[in-house]
Amino acid sequence: MQWYKLTQFLKSTIITNTNNADDEKCSILNYEKPVLVESESKLAGHLKKINSYLADIRIFNRLTDSIKYMPWLIDEYHALTSPSSSVPKLDRYVNVIQALNCIVLELLENAGWLTDHDWVGTNDNPWWSFETYIWCCRVWGVYLVIEIIEIIRRTPVAKWNKSWRINLFKNVIQIPLVLHWSLRDGCLTPFWVGVCGSGASWWNFKDMWSSIDLS
Repeated sequence: MQWYKLTQFLKSTIITNTNNADDEKCSILNYEKPVLVESESKLAGHLKKINSYLADIRIFNRLTDSIKYMPWLIDEYHALTSPSSSVPKLDRYVNVIQALNCIVLELLENAGWLTDHDWVGTNDNPWWSFETYIWCCRVWGVYLVIEIIEIIRRTPVAKWNKSWRINLFKNVIQIPLVLHWSLRDGCLTPFWVGVCGSGASWWNFKDMWSSIDLS
């Protein structure tokens, strides 16, 4: 046991002396020890800037969406309280909750964007921006979970066709993204964020491309 301790002590001493010797060489030769710094490629930097710019445009264009959702919420509330409605009570409750979710989501997203760009002033804009974006994603997560449940619940198994599966996939593939952005430190690498994001938007892009008349 003592021999083991001695060998460990000698090893640590040798390592320390080696590091000290390297430091002395650097000071004598008047240069700093090289430090390995991970740097991203120029292409990655350009793509990040483009993505950030496009995200700003999308969020800016949604600054008034919470107002647009108000008629939807009002209509769903009237349907909920209407005694003559033929829609099942549970479905009406879910519709109201989803409309309310969208309004809260947009308000949080707008607050995050406005504080992020210093359009409004708080005692700590970066903190408020970060918090509102996180809670925006959490509300979005609630919306997605309910939406997935309702897609499955409201559709008979006999109608689980290709379009139904695509619709379900577009919602499910966003769950990892929501989880990642709802956590303060995230849980996905940039690669998987790109994969899930591409999976979520591919079908929308495909539908848009198919709708273009190239003749």
